[in-house]
Amino acid sequence: MKLFFTTLALCFSTLFLIADETGFEPIFNGKDFTDWDFQPGAWKIIDGEFHCTGEAKNKNWLIWRKTDPSNFVLRLEFKWEAGNSGVQVRSDDLGDWQIFGYQVEVARRDVMGLWHHSLLDGEHPTKDARHLMTTAGQTAEISTAGKRTVTDVANTAELQALYEEAEWNTMEIIADGKTLTQKINGEVFATLIDGDIGMGRTHGFIALQDHGKGCQVAFRNLRIKMLP
Repeated sequence: MKLFFTTLALCFSTLFLIADETGFEPIFNGKDFTDWDFQPGAWKIIDGEFHCTGEAKNKNWLIWRKTDPSNFVLRLEFKWEAGNSGVQVRSDDLGDWQIFGYQVEVARRDVMGLWHHSLLDGEHPTKDARHLMTTAGQTAEISTAGKRTVTDVANTAELQALYEEAEWNTMEIIADGKTLTQKINGEVFATLIDGDIGMGRTHGFIALQDHGKGCQVAFRNLRIKMLP
């Protein structure tokens, strides 16, 4: 009887996992750069994974060109080993593989949980509100006028301890209306509610950052589910 219930539980777990992936479509085929655009020499594919080569001298982004989605759930796995990287969503293409907009940080443990606005000029009037919007355990809300309010909702260090440097981790980014949520290894790390009329973004490109100067980061198993 015990074996029966154990088997039944495993079946339900399997069904749950299958249902949990319903509606998701891969955005990387694991073989080539179809639908992706990158700075020559900056990125390569190894064993079905995107890797930055570490040879780029400047910041650059690997950009998914198929569409510029609005509301969605993005799931992927990542492994960081050196330098600085990030996952970009609802972002603008500035040309020359430069991307402007929302970024989830991928770097050493003590900076994980960061939402920030990439490539925002140092003199930009919204720099203070948008450059470093959250850390792990925080919810940041930006008003229509661009004022940021931060609320602590969980312990920063305890959340960051769930992330493993130089190991594969999972990431989920949920973009739904004004709310953007990042999850690492199944736990909510930080939430951004952006009501800024001038700077809030409702759609844009998805991209992966290579900060240059020896960055070592890899991504795999990228898939997306579009939301209404």
